[in-house]
Amino acid sequence: MLISTTCREHASKCIETAKTLPPGAQREMFLDMATQWADIAARIEGAEALADPASPPANDPSEPHRFGSRIAKAPAG
Repeated sequence: MLISTTCREHASKCIETAKTLPPGAQREMFLDMATQWADIAARIEGAEALADPASPPANDPSEPHRFGSRIAKAPAG
């Protein structure tokens, strides 16, 4: 199974490889791969946070204002 630390290691290796190449298509390809590996790591971490029952919910249902909480309420009248 792929884990986020492995993805970040791959991203780091891509960056190190890119540093050894002259500017051009190959260097850009390695930098793009590094970005993709970092994105995958972030997605894995996000999925792990969702799957962790100890993590708090994104929206606490006990809070009075959830969606649109910054929208001013119409005056009572």
